Amino acid sequence: MEDSLFAACQFREKCPCWRDAIRLACSPLEEQQIVSKDYAQAIISATEESGPWYILSPAFALPHARPEEGVLSQQTHLSLLSLKEPVAFPDHPGIRLVIVLAAANSTQHIETIQRLVCWLDDGDRLQRLSAICSAEELHSALYDQACATGVGC
Repeated sequence: MEDSLFAACQFREKCPCWRDAIRLACSPLEEQQIVSKDYAQAIISATEESGPWYILSPAFALPHARPEEGVLSQQTHLSLLSLKEPVAFPDHPGIRLVIVLAAANSTQHIETIQRLVCWLDDGDRLQRLSAICSAEELHSALYDQACATGVGC
């Protein structure tokens, strides 16, 4: 990955269902030709089979699939989707932050998750991002962190 932590960042008022949240979070990665159109469906199919094992906190999901299921890039990328109203994933009704991971390989997968978790653990960042209510708030939260850390959207 380059200096920016996220390849894309979006804010939406709501999503009708968790499947649409995954598709929406994947769509900028598809547009940038980082993942194929099959990648979102691979995440959805794995979730339907095994449940949302990627829920990392009551409001935060990190959905991803294996690189061979649609990652086209040689670099790993993240796409952030912030929702004003929570979307219900199976057995997890309050998800407001969806960050799709498109890992190019297993080494980058681990490195990127470590980098993301360190970034989210800094101060109250995860809590702040899980409570965003507008695009302006998201921009401000990401801009403030970019100025402070040099890493942003």
